[in-house]
Amino acid sequence: MYSYIKGTIKSSSENHLVIENGGIGYSINTSMNTVRNSKLNEEATVHTYLYVREDIISIYGFASIQELELFKNLIKISGVGPKAGLSILSLSDVNTLKYSIFNGDYKFISKASGIGKKTAEKIIIELKDKVKDEFSGSEINVGIEYPAQDSEFLMEALTSLGFNSNEAKKALNAIDRTGLTDDQVLKIALKKMGS
Repeated sequence: MYSYIKGTIKSSSENHLVIENGGIGYSINTSMNTVRNSKLNEEATVHTYLYVREDIISIYGFASIQELELFKNLIKISGVGPKAGLSILSLSDVNTLKYSIFNGDYKFISKASGIGKKTAEKIIIELKDKVKDEFSGSEINVGIEYPAQDSEFLMEALTSLGFNSNEAKKALNAIDRTGLTDDQVLKIALKKMGS
């Protein structure tokens, strides 16, 4: 029914935004990533999914189409409802989640509230083929040292996934980051460290 809602962010909480458009405040359930990237009283576009059941009508919204598509794929899986889908999407950015699925990392996915080992394994089985094409080939250049401030976010992301700081630093320094976003660098580092 709604593809996206564009308006002013009037309030936010852990997994919720209110976006005003045309004098109407839309209550939107969302991931912590989308909330973190949203600023009060600024205009935003949220890609939406209307969830309708017998006793519930809810709008779910995301900052990117990729996050929305992953959400829709997650809630198609038996045992994963919208609340669990948001919990999974709140673990990390979309690329890291997709890589975790591709790599079969059920331990990372099961860190989401309401997701146990069996459900995490089921998610991996159901979605692995859908994400595998995104993780083929990458250019690696060994030996370039990058400033610490550029690596802080990436180091934190890798260590939160269970890698020690020496492994993370070595992997990050081995990647030519020219023209790459943090997400792309993280994806390459995860691929390099997983092999």
